[in-house]
Amino acid sequence: MIIKIVEVGDVPEKLVRDLPQRLMGSFALLVDDCRMDETVEIPPTAYDVLREQHNADVLLDHVRCRTTGNDKVLALTNADLFHSSLNFVFGQAQCPGNVALVSICRLDPVFYGYPPNYELLIERTTKEAIHELGHAFGLEHCENTGCVMSFSNSIHEVDKKSTFLCEKCRKKLYG
Repeated sequence: MIIKIVEVGDVPEKLVRDLPQRLMGSFALLVDDCRMDETVEIPPTAYDVLREQHNADVLLDHVRCRTTGNDKVLALTNADLFHSSLNFVFGQAQCPGNVALVSICRLDPVFYGYPPNYELLIERTTKEAIHELGHAFGLEHCENTGCVMSFSNSIHEVDKKSTFLCEKCRKKLYG
């Protein structure tokens, strides 16, 4: 099995190049490779004019409809995402399924008025990518706030958790 990284819209090239190695560190026992794949345009139907955000369900479905086979797909976007009643989401995934979606929009320190910080951006993106791919592999949210599978309702919660699965989630993932 392979993790294919798909750009949805404009995503920094360096981020897309650096992410596969970090993901392989977490999923090496489950996947053979992690690599860049195609670029997908953001469908106009995903944008909600009133919210000035993109609907994560529409984007996830858009990518899913272009996916074949049993490989996992990680869709990366810079679009600000929302899901139903939530003000925003960092990402979303089929649980279980083949497609995960992560937005770097609110993971970027610049969004909060801070100077650019690539190391912080790649660390946050790694956490959320592992989290959403964890869902694609069938993992639910974890109550352990240090586990990468804990739910993050704010950037502070993303920063607080680690890039690792807790022992309980690791056992679920690897059986």
